Amino acid sequence: TEIQHFWKALKVNDFLFPFFSRPASLVVVPLRDSTVDIAVFCLSLMGTNLGDFLAEANRVLVMGGVLKIAEVASRFENERSFFSALSSLGFKLVHKDTKNSHFYSFEFIKTGKAPVNVKKVSLQLKPCLYKKR
Repeated sequence: TEIQHFWKALKVNDFLFPFFSRPASLVVVPLRDSTVDIAVFCLSLMGTNLGDFLAEANRVLVMGGVLKIAEVASRFENERSFFSALSSLGFKLVHKDTKNSHFYSFEFIKTGKAPVNVKKVSLQLKPCLYKKR
């Protein structure tokens, strides 16, 4: 297939190889500031430093860029405090879907820069609750 040929032809000095071969985390993404139109967190806000993850998304997003979050519904104790924290990190809520009993999804746009001291932004989600079926 075309994808297999692409990967076979990829050389060390090609654009994608350096990106895929270097270690990264959600706190330090190897991208320049304001270079991304959309950032997606799908069941990935599992760390204790969520504010750092979202501040890094803010850093790489262009102004007006889109932040999409999909998370397990049971992790949200207070949606308003979550939205307030994201507002403090430079995001505005534009759409929310909390109709599903298992998963919530939210869409934000970047309206400003995240504060320098992200630790002051109180942002926590509860641990995931898994049920035996």
